[in-house]
Amino acid sequence: MTLPVQKVLATSTTCYLVEWKGRSCIVDEKRRPKNGDAVLPDLSGIYEWGHTYMHPRRIITDEGQTLEDDLSGDVAVIGVVTHEVTAIHEQDGSPI
Repeated sequence: MTLPVQKVLATSTTCYLVEWKGRSCIVDEKRRPKNGDAVLPDLSGIYEWGHTYMHPRRIITDEGQTLEDDLSGDVAVIGVVTHEVTAIHEQDGSPI
């Protein structure tokens, strides 16, 4: 999988650690999205974080853009977010 993201690190045969737009997430490229799942969609070469909704079928990006079923030819879901990785630091900047 080749993505124009800051880092892509395989964590298993189907999952990758992806850092994109300030978020670090484990993305499973083989899992099918369900209602409410966080996903990484490819909008004709533009990547966004978003959430899937099934009735009606759509993806709403973190930027607020709604991708309806009629755009499904232009949108491919790269994978489903299984975990978000967050760094925790003390106030002095040292990791906990």
